[in-house]
Amino acid sequence: MRLVAALALVVGLGAAASAAPKLLKGPYLQDQAPTSITVMWQTDQAMPGTVVVTGPGGDITVTTPAARIGEAEITGLTPATRYSYRLQLGEKSYAGELSTAPPVGADVPFSFLVVGDSRSGVETHRRVVERMAQEVPDFILGTGDMVDEGARQDQWQQFFDIEASLLRDNVYFPAVGNHDRQGKGRTADTYKAYFSVPENGSETERYYAFDYAASRFLILDSNVHSFGLTDQTAWIERQLISARQNLAIKHIFVVMHHPVFSVSLHGGHTDLREKWTPLFERYGVAAVFSGHDHVYTRAEHDGVRYFVSGGGGAPLYPFRPKSRAPDLAALKKFERAFHFLRVTVAGARIEITAVRSDGSPIETTTWQDESVPTLSTPAIPAAGVRAPTAAPPLVVPIVPPVAVAAPTVAEPGGPSLWFAVLGIGLLLLAAVVVVRTLRKG
Repeated sequence: MRLVAALALVVGLGAAASAAPKLLKGPYLQDQAPTSITVMWQTDQAMPGTVVVTGPGGDITVTTPAARIGEAEITGLTPATRYSYRLQLGEKSYAGELSTAPPVGADVPFSFLVVGDSRSGVETHRRVVERMAQEVPDFILGTGDMVDEGARQDQWQQFFDIEASLLRDNVYFPAVGNHDRQGKGRTADTYKAYFSVPENGSETERYYAFDYAASRFLILDSNVHSFGLTDQTAWIERQLISARQNLAIKHIFVVMHHPVFSVSLHGGHTDLREKWTPLFERYGVAAVFSGHDHVYTRAEHDGVRYFVSGGGGAPLYPFRPKSRAPDLAALKKFERAFHFLRVTVAGARIEITAVRSDGSPIETTTWQDESVPTLSTPAIPAAGVRAPTAAPPLVVPIVPPVAVAAPTVAEPGGPSLWFAVLGIGLLLLAAVVVVRTLRKG
């Protein structure tokens, strides 16, 4: 009987062990703000989770209800502060680090990385991520196409497996690509389930905005067959107007999957170029980051810099032999390479370096982003109200005159010169009268 009982106990323990929840994804960081951040994860079965954040002021603990995809919003944090955190799932724990954003408008330097189009390139994606892991960014921006097919859970698992160590300690702000969508309706349900982003867009989570220090970031859905050129265009203009009316915002960056200027396989997106680039130029956007074409390019048009960063691991594309005239005219640099971008913002100075997966630089571009237009119209359109297509007039700042000392010599055309000329004329007239009088005498 004892032997039977022992065997039953062993079998029971084995069954319990096999039934223990397994961590599939994460923990990974989302939705970074000055006083809050979100920790996410996924397990193979629903279970509660506890996140403990340790830093100045002691521990903050958040427990979530049982779910397969866990999401813990940590609030009450100190801006611009580094913390450690621990995710507790049953008897297992997983540790990481996080940092909060600085206060909005803070004039502090910061850096971020940009990467896109990993799709199915397992080893090439891994090499890019391993090189990115050697950087120390404040956050990461994704230009879309993380997977080949948004409905494929195995592909999402592959993405999170490769990105695991990077996303454990760095916040990731994604843009939705055409391959990230799924089904005949091209929805983004799986994408939205795995990412928790600011919910300030008209279509929740497919486009959104956030502020970091003195910069505003617009993350757009450029998939025009959904709603790219309808309500989103009005929302973009409201965000740009709001940024330019906010004296704390100095720079504006835009992220979207489809490029408006490109000389690779797909080329620049004509509809987006016609609808969105006038807004980028009118409101002084500093840089636009895109993917879709699996190359690196830098383009410039009417004061705005456009970067295609689609070298995150998917097969590289060639130079398009018959590129369109607007794309060729704007082109400044092209290279087929697996890469990511390192962006540094310090005051008015912006520096962007394209880094190959082996760590060597493709190029570095630096400029001063100081020409910030000021809007004369103080009102911001209310939420849900379509913004006018015509932008408010821009006011050119008037510099007051600088006081200078009066000149010691009469300026040409001034009053002193006219009085001098009049005096000389009178003297000459008097001399003529005297001469004629003497002759007559």
